[in-house]
Amino acid sequence: MTKFAKCLVVFAVGASFAFLGFAWVSMMGGPNWTAEASALPGYELAKGEDGRWKVTERASGQPVTVKSPTVRASAILAAREDLAKKREEEIKTLNDHTATYKKKLAEAKQFNEADTKAMEARVKELNVQLDSLNAKILGLSGDLVKRSQDVQLIRDEAARRRADVFRLTRELTEIQTDHSRSQELERKLRDQLVRLDGVIASLESRNKQLREAVGNAPR
Repeated sequence: MTKFAKCLVVFAVGASFAFLGFAWVSMMGGPNWTAEASALPGYELAKGEDGRWKVTERASGQPVTVKSPTVRASAILAAREDLAKKREEEIKTLNDHTATYKKKLAEAKQFNEADTKAMEARVKELNVQLDSLNAKILGLSGDLVKRSQDVQLIRDEAARRRADVFRLTRELTEIQTDHSRSQELERKLRDQLVRLDGVIASLESRNKQLREAVGNAPR
Protein backbone atom coordinates (compact mmCIF):
# COMPACT_ATOMS: atom_id res chain seq x y z
CA MET A 1 0.00 0.00 0.00
CA THR A 2 2.87 2.37 0.78
CA LYS A 3 4.54 1.62 -2.54
CA PHE A 4 1.30 2.29 -4.39
CA ALA A 5 0.87 5.63 -2.57
CA LYS A 6 4.43 6.61 -3.41
CA CYS A 7 3.86 5.74 -7.08
CA LEU A 8 0.64 7.71 -7.04
CA VAL A 9 2.39 10.76 -5.58
CA VAL A 10 5.15 10.53 -8.19
CA PHE A 11 2.53 10.22 -10.95
CA ALA A 12 0.60 13.23 -9.60
CA VAL A 13 3.77 15.32 -9.46
CA GLY A 14 4.72 14.29 -13.01
CA ALA A 15 1.22 14.99 -14.29
CA SER A 16 1.32 18.42 -12.65
CA PHE A 17 4.61 19.24 -14.33
CA ALA A 18 3.23 17.95 -17.67
CA PHE A 19 0.10 20.05 -17.30
CA LEU A 20 2.23 23.11 -16.50
CA GLY A 21 4.32 22.35 -19.60
CA PHE A 22 1.28 22.06 -21.77
CA ALA A 23 -0.12 25.29 -20.34
CA TRP A 24 3.16 27.10 -20.94
CA VAL A 25 3.40 25.79 -24.54
CA SER A 26 -0.23 26.75 -25.16
CA MET A 27 0.38 30.22 -23.77
CA MET A 28 3.60 30.78 -25.74
CA GLY A 29 2.70 29.07 -29.03
CA GLY A 30 -1.10 29.14 -29.05
CA PRO A 31 -3.34 31.00 -31.55
CA ASN A 32 -2.84 34.76 -31.97
CA TRP A 33 -6.38 35.86 -31.14
CA THR A 34 -5.62 39.51 -31.91
CA ALA A 35 -4.61 38.58 -35.46
CA GLU A 36 -7.64 36.29 -35.71
CA ALA A 37 -9.90 39.20 -34.71
CA SER A 38 -8.19 41.50 -37.25
CA ALA A 39 -8.93 38.90 -39.94
CA LEU A 40 -12.66 39.55 -39.37
CA PRO A 41 -13.10 43.17 -40.55
CA GLY A 42 -16.82 42.66 -41.02
CA TYR A 43 -17.38 42.09 -37.30
CA GLU A 44 -16.82 44.26 -34.27
CA LEU A 45 -15.56 42.47 -31.13
CA ALA A 46 -15.88 44.47 -27.94
CA LYS A 47 -15.49 43.48 -24.29
CA GLY A 48 -18.06 45.04 -22.00
CA GLU A 49 -17.60 46.31 -18.45
CA ASP A 50 -19.06 43.07 -17.19
CA GLY A 51 -16.22 41.13 -18.85
CA ARG A 52 -18.43 39.64 -21.54
CA TRP A 53 -17.47 39.73 -25.19
CA LYS A 54 -19.98 41.07 -27.68
CA VAL A 55 -19.87 40.47 -31.42
CA THR A 56 -21.73 42.74 -33.86
CA GLU A 57 -21.87 42.58 -37.64
CA ARG A 58 -20.72 45.95 -38.97
CA ALA A 59 -22.86 46.06 -42.14
CA SER A 60 -26.23 45.22 -40.59
CA GLY A 61 -25.52 46.04 -36.95
CA GLN A 62 -27.02 42.70 -35.88
CA PRO A 63 -25.53 41.04 -32.79
CA VAL A 64 -24.04 37.54 -32.96
CA THR A 65 -24.74 35.03 -30.20
CA VAL A 66 -21.60 34.01 -28.27
CA LYS A 67 -21.77 30.66 -26.45
CA SER A 68 -19.15 31.58 -23.85
CA PRO A 69 -19.16 35.37 -23.77
CA THR A 70 -16.43 35.54 -21.13
CA VAL A 71 -13.92 33.87 -23.49
CA ARG A 72 -12.46 35.93 -26.34
CA ALA A 73 -11.80 32.82 -28.40
CA SER A 74 -15.48 31.92 -28.20
CA ALA A 75 -16.41 35.37 -29.52
CA ILE A 76 -13.99 34.99 -32.45
CA LEU A 77 -15.32 31.50 -33.18
CA ALA A 78 -18.87 32.85 -33.05
CA ALA A 79 -17.95 35.55 -35.57
CA ARG A 80 -16.28 32.97 -37.80
CA GLU A 81 -19.27 30.65 -37.57
CA ASP A 82 -21.64 33.50 -38.42
CA LEU A 83 -19.41 34.50 -41.38
CA ALA A 84 -19.25 30.88 -42.57
CA LYS A 85 -23.03 30.57 -42.19
CA LYS A 86 -23.63 33.73 -44.21
CA ARG A 87 -21.20 32.60 -46.88
CA GLU A 88 -22.91 29.21 -47.05
CA GLU A 89 -26.26 30.95 -47.43
CA GLU A 90 -24.80 33.21 -50.11
CA ILE A 91 -23.30 30.21 -51.88
CA LYS A 92 -26.65 28.41 -51.67
CA THR A 93 -28.42 31.47 -53.08
CA LEU A 94 -25.87 31.74 -55.86
CA ASN A 95 -26.22 28.02 -56.59
CA ASP A 96 -30.01 28.43 -56.75
CA HIS A 97 -29.62 31.40 -59.09
CA THR A 98 -27.11 29.44 -61.14
CA ALA A 99 -29.48 26.48 -61.43
CA THR A 100 -32.32 28.84 -62.40
CA TYR A 101 -30.13 30.57 -64.96
CA LYS A 102 -28.96 27.24 -66.36
CA LYS A 103 -32.59 26.15 -66.72
CA LYS A 104 -33.49 29.40 -68.42
CA LEU A 105 -30.38 29.10 -70.59
CA ALA A 106 -31.41 25.60 -71.68
CA GLU A 107 -34.90 26.87 -72.50
CA ALA A 108 -33.41 29.83 -74.35
CA LYS A 109 -31.17 27.48 -76.33
CA GLN A 110 -34.20 25.43 -77.36
CA PHE A 111 -36.04 28.58 -78.38
CA ASN A 112 -32.93 29.81 -80.17
CA GLU A 113 -32.63 26.54 -82.08
CA ALA A 114 -36.25 26.82 -83.18
CA ASP A 115 -35.78 30.49 -84.01
CA THR A 116 -32.56 29.70 -85.85
CA LYS A 117 -34.28 27.11 -88.04
CA ALA A 118 -37.14 29.50 -88.72
CA MET A 119 -34.68 32.30 -89.49
CA GLU A 120 -32.69 30.03 -91.83
CA ALA A 121 -35.89 29.15 -93.68
CA ARG A 122 -36.84 32.82 -93.79
CA VAL A 123 -33.36 33.72 -95.07
CA LYS A 124 -33.70 31.17 -97.87
CA GLU A 125 -37.10 32.58 -98.75
CA LEU A 126 -35.74 36.11 -98.70
CA ASN A 127 -32.80 35.05 -100.88
CA VAL A 128 -35.25 33.65 -103.44
CA GLN A 129 -37.21 36.89 -103.31
CA LEU A 130 -33.98 38.84 -103.58
CA ASP A 131 -32.91 36.89 -106.68
CA SER A 132 -36.34 37.54 -108.20
CA LEU A 133 -36.08 41.23 -107.37
CA ASN A 134 -32.56 41.38 -108.81
CA ALA A 135 -33.85 39.82 -112.04
CA LYS A 136 -36.67 42.34 -112.14
CA ILE A 137 -34.23 45.15 -111.44
CA LEU A 138 -32.01 43.98 -114.29
CA GLY A 139 -35.04 43.87 -116.60
CA LEU A 140 -36.15 47.29 -115.47
CA SER A 141 -32.61 48.58 -115.84
CA GLY A 142 -32.55 47.40 -119.46
CA ASP A 143 -35.96 48.93 -120.06
CA LEU A 144 -34.77 52.11 -118.36
CA VAL A 145 -31.71 52.25 -120.60
CA LYS A 146 -33.90 51.78 -123.68
CA ARG A 147 -36.33 54.41 -122.47
CA SER A 148 -33.42 56.72 -121.71
CA GLN A 149 -32.15 56.24 -125.24
CA ASP A 150 -35.64 56.91 -126.60
CA VAL A 151 -35.90 60.00 -124.42
CA GLN A 152 -32.50 61.14 -125.66
CA LEU A 153 -33.64 60.66 -129.26
CA ILE A 154 -36.79 62.64 -128.51
CA ARG A 155 -34.70 65.34 -126.87
CA ASP A 156 -32.40 65.46 -129.88
CA GLU A 157 -35.41 65.64 -132.22
CA ALA A 158 -36.94 68.33 -130.03
CA ALA A 159 -33.65 70.22 -130.14
CA ARG A 160 -33.62 69.97 -133.94
CA ARG A 161 -37.25 71.07 -134.10
CA ARG A 162 -36.47 73.91 -131.76
CA ALA A 163 -33.58 74.94 -133.97
CA ASP A 164 -35.91 74.76 -136.99
CA VAL A 165 -38.45 76.89 -135.14
CA PHE A 166 -35.76 79.45 -134.32
CA ARG A 167 -34.57 79.41 -137.95
CA LEU A 168 -38.09 79.66 -139.36
CA THR A 169 -38.90 82.40 -136.85
CA ARG A 170 -35.83 84.30 -137.96
CA GLU A 171 -36.74 83.76 -141.61
CA LEU A 172 -40.34 84.83 -140.91
CA THR A 173 -39.04 87.94 -139.23
CA GLU A 174 -36.87 88.65 -142.27
CA ILE A 175 -39.85 87.97 -144.59
CA GLN A 176 -42.04 90.25 -142.51
CA THR A 177 -39.33 92.89 -142.70
CA ASP A 178 -39.07 92.43 -146.47
CA HIS A 179 -42.86 92.55 -146.72
CA SER A 180 -42.91 95.81 -144.80
CA ARG A 181 -40.24 97.15 -147.11
CA SER A 182 -42.22 95.92 -150.15
CA GLN A 183 -45.36 97.61 -148.84
CA GLU A 184 -43.42 100.83 -148.34
CA LEU A 185 -41.95 100.54 -151.80
CA GLU A 186 -45.40 99.76 -153.24
CA ARG A 187 -46.77 102.83 -151.49
CA LYS A 188 -44.02 104.96 -152.96
CA LEU A 189 -44.59 103.47 -156.43
CA ARG A 190 -48.33 104.13 -156.15
CA ASP A 191 -47.60 107.70 -155.20
CA GLN A 192 -45.30 108.01 -158.17
CA LEU A 193 -47.96 106.34 -160.37
CA VAL A 194 -50.55 108.79 -159.14
CA ARG A 195 -48.22 111.67 -159.91
CA LEU A 196 -47.44 110.17 -163.29
CA ASP A 197 -51.18 109.73 -163.96
CA GLY A 198 -51.61 113.40 -163.09
CA VAL A 199 -48.76 114.37 -165.39
CA ILE A 200 -50.18 112.17 -168.17
CA ALA A 201 -53.65 113.68 -167.68
CA SER A 202 -52.13 117.15 -167.79
CA LEU A 203 -50.16 116.28 -170.93
CA GLU A 204 -53.23 114.77 -172.60
CA SER A 205 -55.25 117.87 -171.74
CA ARG A 206 -52.48 120.05 -173.16
CA ASN A 207 -52.25 117.86 -176.24
CA LYS A 208 -56.01 118.16 -176.73
CA GLN A 209 -55.80 121.91 -176.39
CA LEU A 210 -53.00 122.04 -178.92
CA ARG A 211 -54.96 119.90 -181.36
CA GLU A 212 -57.99 122.07 -180.98
CA ALA A 213 -55.87 125.13 -181.46
CA VAL A 214 -54.32 123.68 -184.60
CA GLY A 215 -57.73 122.70 -185.95
CA ASN A 216 -59.16 126.20 -185.46
CA ALA A 217 -56.24 127.95 -186.95
CA PRO A 218 -56.90 129.72 -190.38
CA ARG A 219 -55.55 127.94 -193.43
